[in-house]
Amino acid sequence: MTFEEKVIKNAAIRERNLARPAKLAAQKPDTGVKILKKGAFYLIQDCAKITQKYLSHLAYSSLKDPAKELKGKFTKAEIIDFVGRATEEGHTRQLLHIILTDLGASAQFNTATVDKPIESSSKEVDLTYSEDEDVYGDYNDDGLEELEDDQPTNTKEVDVNDSTGVIDLLIKAFAAK
Repeated sequence: MTFEEKVIKNAAIRERNLARPAKLAAQKPDTGVKILKKGAFYLIQDCAKITQKYLSHLAYSSLKDPAKELKGKFTKAEIIDFVGRATEEGHTRQLLHIILTDLGASAQFNTATVDKPIESSSKEVDLTYSEDEDVYGDYNDDGLEELEDDQPTNTKEVDVNDSTGVIDLLIKAFAAK
């Protein structure tokens, strides 16, 4: 079983049962129906192909706490296969990005490192200046450096192109056997 198939299997959505029919419909769109228009044939076939590629995304996003609900469900081999395919398949790479984001390990979408809003000072700022004054010289000074030091840092961040790092992170996050 693939990584994606296990994600689908562990989702509690009705659509999880689309996997097998989608596989059949992608290969033979007229299974069980009489095709009256050419467009219907390709509509069924293309919808089935999209379902095959993206059902795992839907299933994963339906989980309330994916890391917890999928813990112990994968083997190391399934994770290695999944990460390997993510380098070649766009839809697999998208799912990997979603998972890494949820784990707080993707710099691209990591919400844990979003800048905190700078609290405005209640005192009035003197905006007058003289021609020889460097009005930009104190930009981002006056204690703002202290706010930068308070920014949360994500120690789990991993480069998505580092397959070994991604594999290790997923194995640990999902307690793969």
